[in-house]
Amino acid sequence: MYFYRKRTPTGEVLQLLEAFRDATGRACNRVVVSLGRGTLAEAQWATVAKAVEARLYGQLELWPLAGEAAAWCDRIVKRVERQARWTPLAERRQPLPAAAGDPSELVDGVLIDRLEHQHETTLGPELVGWHAWRTLQLDGLLDRLGFNAAQRVAAAVAVLNRLVEPVSEHGLLNWLPTSSLADLLGEEVYGSDERYYRVGDQLLAAQTAIEAHLQEAVQTHFGLSRTLVLYDLTNTHFEGVCAANPKAQRGANKQKRLDCPQVVVGVCFDECGFVLCHQTFAGNTREAGTLATMLGALEKRVGTAGRLAAMVKPLVIMDAGLATAANRQWLQTAGYRYLVNETRAGRQTYTAAFREEAQFALVPGRQGRTQVSVRLLTETHPVAGKPVAERVVLCRSVERREKEAAMLSRAETRFLAELKKLAARVQAGRLKRPACIQQTIGRLRGRHPRAARYYDVRHDPAAGAVVYDRQTAAYAAAQALHGCYVLRTNDVQAPLTGAELWSLYMSLATAENGFKALKSDLGLRPNHHQIEPRVDAHVFITILAYQLQRFITYTLETRGDRRQWDTLLLVLRTHCYATLLVPTRDGCCYRLRRPGLAEECQREVYRQLGLDLRGLPRSKVRLPAGATTL
Repeated sequence: MYFYRKRTPTGEVLQLLEAFRDATGRACNRVVVSLGRGTLAEAQWATVAKAVEARLYGQLELWPLAGEAAAWCDRIVKRVERQARWTPLAERRQPLPAAAGDPSELVDGVLIDRLEHQHETTLGPELVGWHAWRTLQLDGLLDRLGFNAAQRVAAAVAVLNRLVEPVSEHGLLNWLPTSSLADLLGEEVYGSDERYYRVGDQLLAAQTAIEAHLQEAVQTHFGLSRTLVLYDLTNTHFEGVCAANPKAQRGANKQKRLDCPQVVVGVCFDECGFVLCHQTFAGNTREAGTLATMLGALEKRVGTAGRLAAMVKPLVIMDAGLATAANRQWLQTAGYRYLVNETRAGRQTYTAAFREEAQFALVPGRQGRTQVSVRLLTETHPVAGKPVAERVVLCRSVERREKEAAMLSRAETRFLAELKKLAARVQAGRLKRPACIQQTIGRLRGRHPRAARYYDVRHDPAAGAVVYDRQTAAYAAAQALHGCYVLRTNDVQAPLTGAELWSLYMSLATAENGFKALKSDLGLRPNHHQIEPRVDAHVFITILAYQLQRFITYTLETRGDRRQWDTLLLVLRTHCYATLLVPTRDGCCYRLRRPGLAEECQREVYRQLGLDLRGLPRSKVRLPAGATTL
């Protein structure tokens, strides 16, 4: 066998050829395997070709290869095994009888004690991800968008890797040999890391069309009404300077990684947790300033999809950080309905109303869970010179009250501990200058704003001490409002009760779960790229992987199975592909590439997803005498 680089109209292809003589004695050659634009160094061609030939014909390797050459030999043999097109030459088969006294048990011509298996690769997670990819018709979409066959395979591999084992594009190449994607998609999955960088660029360029297609495909598949939009933001930081990306800026980081630049990712979810659209903003972007941009992008996606009339003016649900007066005014002017959470400071306006506990009604259907009670009010506010009616829902939550009390207690403990240390420094004379003392007090209050607002801290020069005392009235007023929050909506036409509005707002937890999946399961952060398009492509590929994950989990939810993705991974990872080596009485060996038999827990998942295992690829190759391993 020998390597040959063949010139084709689209470039060069590296092929492994085998020389032989036909029945007339004429010298011929045949293709054993084509490796595409293989990067095997020409200096290693002869060595690797000889090693591959020895393994394919079951010959003893006196000097086994090591390093990159051994990796190439293994990769090529596995590709030949999957394709199952090459068979050994008849004249090189020399069946030998089993050795005298061989203790192997013989059953129907098979030496069952010498059965072996090798090249085991995970199948279950990749299989359900590939099923979701095909069901959502993403391959056909990419075909219409101009992706060729190899690019469509690379796009599927990039997204499925992020779904199953999120690593960088460079690390993806090390993961592929452990996965069954080559069995499912073909050997085109292999290539350089640059191939996956390029396909990320292509996916990003088609973002609008892809998100519009997924909107329609998901709605059609599940029959969703989609009357809600859940909008929220998160961030992803970089472990590096990222100077080549103007969006990489320092800002408020949810992980407290203030030492790292970051980008902000805004996502619109529907009420079932599917992404409608997303956008990447600079890391120092104010959250409240992104709303108009995101809803404009959503309308653009809806206009592209063309069939989502119900999504034209949905009810927009947002948390307090986004629900500024300016944003509510913009939503009202643009014709959107909104349901938002008021800021903590805003609830002080309703202190007297919260004290009237008799006016609150318990939210029904929460037996065995923490109590939530609500009270519905109606108000009118001027917006753009016109009176606008709003319905206000006052909410009291036992669980939230306990949480806020604990947070304030911890903050107060830390604040007082540092105050005592400062007072001791001043008392001991280690800090004397009044200006320095005042600066230290200011910095201390800045580090602990939650507790400092309820304390009066001052420097007494005459006594040479720092004096502090709690503002009892303000502290008691704050405690009285623990567990209280305010929702408001301009949707005054819908005949919804306070409890129903509260339940609608709590659907925002779906968006929080989506962000949790993006960051915990799918490797959204940290971001290892350095230039802006690659950073945005990393975010988009993660969003696409989330869409597949949500398709899988939501399908199971509709059938009563509410397991999370990390639990499903543990169940499915033990379902694998494997190569079986079956030695026979005549001295030959059959190499069978087969998916394993799914266990009942795995079959149940496949049944609920409507996944048929009967069409999975299989191969069988008859090896010459003496071949037991490859």
